[in-house]
Amino acid sequence: MKIKNTINQASQFIDRLETSNGFKLFERSGVSSYARCFSIFIKSLLREFDWLKKNNERLTEDLNIDLFEIYQDKINKGIDWRYDKSFLQLFCFTLSCLNILESKLSTKNFEIFDKILDINVLTSLKKKGVDQGLGQSGNYSMFIATFNIYANDFLKIDRSKEIQDWLNLNIETINTNGFWGKKVNMDYLQFQNGYHQYEIFEYLKIRNVPWKTAAKSTLLMADKYGHFAPYPGGGGCYDYDAIFLLTSEFVEEIGQSNVLKKTLNSILNDQNSDGGFCESRHIKYYKLPNIKKVISHILSQPSHIRLWSIYMNLNLCRFKHRNIYSYWTQPYRGWDESNSWDTFFRLLTIYRVCNYLNLEEKNLFQINNFPGIG
Repeated sequence: MKIKNTINQASQFIDRLETSNGFKLFERSGVSSYARCFSIFIKSLLREFDWLKKNNERLTEDLNIDLFEIYQDKINKGIDWRYDKSFLQLFCFTLSCLNILESKLSTKNFEIFDKILDINVLTSLKKKGVDQGLGQSGNYSMFIATFNIYANDFLKIDRSKEIQDWLNLNIETINTNGFWGKKVNMDYLQFQNGYHQYEIFEYLKIRNVPWKTAAKSTLLMADKYGHFAPYPGGGGCYDYDAIFLLTSEFVEEIGQSNVLKKTLNSILNDQNSDGGFCESRHIKYYKLPNIKKVISHILSQPSHIRLWSIYMNLNLCRFKHRNIYSYWTQPYRGWDESNSWDTFFRLLTIYRVCNYLNLEEKNLFQINNFPGIG
């Protein structure tokens, strides 16, 4: 019953983010093309099909208009959009939304998509350091896979060679932790960066990759509350990335069930009073973060990641980190401020846990069968 109430409150929070001008990421923010995508993801995940049907035509038009305008903006600014995270991310989000709405790219956007298919898979992946596990390379790898799978599976454009090239490079460069990068010791960058490739592996049903190794490496990073972030209270992305790996159909029971129950309980108890979810309710900036909670969190973590966590939490004490910065919207949001992005990931995490534990509440959700996030 608590999960159902959580869903209802979250849905009401998302409804309040819709305005006559568009969708807001959080209540103080301006409208954003990214926020529109997150709202669509949530409505689909929560099975609100009537809303999607009623708004289909308007949403489809606005998605296409925003995507093309941002493309033109990148061109006008001389930005190489082929390697630009903000543009490629929005393009992938848009494709996912259009799949939910059973709609298509506009003619102008399909011309851009054709240009994306001209990108050489191996050259681009190596340029972004995917084989080395560089920061954000996991995102880029997922983007490239998503475009080629979309063309192959949804548009019936043969991209089997490009998909195989993607698989070969990503599989051949996996390290001993099950992720990417040269470091022997497991860290947050490896699992959060590398999770993106596993999203594609799961969609393609690729079994011959070290699922169990990656899951074990990730499980060892859980704190006593079932969170997987370096700071107290977990984080929308950190926790989902970890839970995704621990709940995949390709991962057997390795002792994760007890941790998953802790994660589920923690998330349900961390819903804000407005019905939304935030990055972390336990990092509230005044002059400094809550030092007592930070210290308690670090001491509760596994020993092999404490030093890394100490460094990151000290960095978060700097004034410039008092808010969370992103290119999705203005102004920047607070750590404990409800928003559609974290709400989507928290709800998705709840679903993954319910599905893995075979709880009845799993039927309250519906997953969009599409590669990547969304």
